[in-house]
Amino acid sequence: MSTFTDSYKVPELRKKMWFTFLILSVLALLSLVPVPGIDHAGAAAAVSKWGDTGKLLDVMSFKALGNVAVTSLGLYPFLIASIIMQIVTIVVPKLRDIAQTGEAGTKIITKFTRIAAVVGDVLFAALYCVGMRNHVWTSINYWVAIILAGVCLAAGAAFFGWCIELINTKGLGSGLVIVILACIVRNIPDELKALYEKASILGVPAAIALTFAGAVVAVAVIVFVIWFNMGGKKLRILFSKRTVGMKQYAMQNQTLPLKVAQAGTMPIVYTVAILLIPAVIMCLVMPEGTTNVILFSFVNFKRSLMFYLLFCVFAAFFTYLFSMIQFNPMDMSNQIKQNGGYIQGLRPGKTTSQYLMTLYTNLNLADAAFLICLSLVPMLLDLIPALTGIWFAGMVCIMLGGGFIELKTVLENGISAEEEKAKAISKERKNKYAK
Repeated sequence: MSTFTDSYKVPELRKKMWFTFLILSVLALLSLVPVPGIDHAGAAAAVSKWGDTGKLLDVMSFKALGNVAVTSLGLYPFLIASIIMQIVTIVVPKLRDIAQTGEAGTKIITKFTRIAAVVGDVLFAALYCVGMRNHVWTSINYWVAIILAGVCLAAGAAFFGWCIELINTKGLGSGLVIVILACIVRNIPDELKALYEKASILGVPAAIALTFAGAVVAVAVIVFVIWFNMGGKKLRILFSKRTVGMKQYAMQNQTLPLKVAQAGTMPIVYTVAILLIPAVIMCLVMPEGTTNVILFSFVNFKRSLMFYLLFCVFAAFFTYLFSMIQFNPMDMSNQIKQNGGYIQGLRPGKTTSQYLMTLYTNLNLADAAFLICLSLVPMLLDLIPALTGIWFAGMVCIMLGGGFIELKTVLENGISAEEEKAKAISKERKNKYAK
C-alpha cells in the first residue's frame, strides 16, 4: 500500500493510474451495451450452457459475454493473436531479426499483431453469429440483423484490443496483465455470492462461515504466490582490473538477482488460451440441443485425461520459453567473459556457462512445478460433485499474485526514475550556480 501512495504523489505515475482506470471503466461500461440484432434472453440462455468454458470467457470479457454485450469476445482474440505472433517471431528468422532491432522492430511486430488480432476478431465474431443463428431478431431482415451483430462484435473485440495497447503505451505496465487482473477482480463478488448460495443449504450461519473460510484460503494462496514470486537467488559477479595503456580501470562488482519465477504468470495464461481453442470454437458453433458425444467431449474438456497431460506439457514449455527471454544463460556467460568478469569460485567460459545452465534449469523446474501443481489441484478437486465450480481457482490465484507483483514493480520503477530525475535536476542547478 505504501508503494501505491508514494507513486500517487508522482505526477507522471498519477496520470498513468487515472488513464488506466479510465480505460478499464470504459471496458466495464461497454460490457453493459447490448449487441444489436441478437435476442439477448435467448443468447444468454445459450451461453449459460457452455459450462466452464463460458464462465472463463465471461471473466475474460468483463462479464460482457453473459450480458450479450458488444465486447462479448473480450480479450480472447487479441490474446490468441499475441501468442501466435510471439511463436512466429521466434520461429521465423526474419521476424526475429526485426524484433531485435530495437524500438522500430517492436513497432513492426506490434503492427503485425494488431493485424492478426483484427483477423481473429472477424473470425470469432462470425463463429459467434453462426452459433446464435437461432436467436436473431425477427423484426428486421435476417441477414441485416446477423451482419449488424457480427460487425458490432468484431468492432467491440477490436476496441478491446486497442484498449490493451493504450495501457501498454500510456498506462501502467503490460496492458494484457492489467486487463486480466481487472477482469478477475471484477468477478470476485460473483464468486463469493455463488459460494454463499451453494452453502446456503446448510443454513445461513454455516454459509457465512464457509464463504469467509473460502475467502481466507484464497487470500492465503495469493500471499503464498506472491512470496514464491519474490523468491530468488542473488548472483555476485566480480570484475578484475583492466589495463589500458598506462592506466588501470576497475569495473564495479555487481549483484544479479535471479527470480525463481522468471516467467511470471504468462505461461498459465498462454496455456489456457491455447488449450481452450477447440472448446471455444465448439461452444460457438455447436447446435443447441445436440447430444453428440464428440462435441460434448470438447466442451467438457476438464474430464479428459488428454487435457491435463497437454496442460502440463504446454505450461512447462511456456515457462522455459519466457524464462529464456528474461534470462539466457549462454548470453549471460558471454557478456560476463567479454567484460572481464567472473562468478566467485568459477572460471570464466565453459565452467560459468555450465553453472548458469544448471541454475537456469533448476529455477525453471521449480517454477514449472509450482505453476502446474497450484493449477491442477483445484482442477482435480472440481471433479468431486460437492466442489464443482473451482476448477480455475488456482490459475486465478496465480494471475492475481503475479499481476499485483508486476504492478508493484512498475510503480517502484516509476518512483526510482522520478527520484533519479530529481537528483539530476538538482545536480544541474548546483553546477549552474557554481559557475
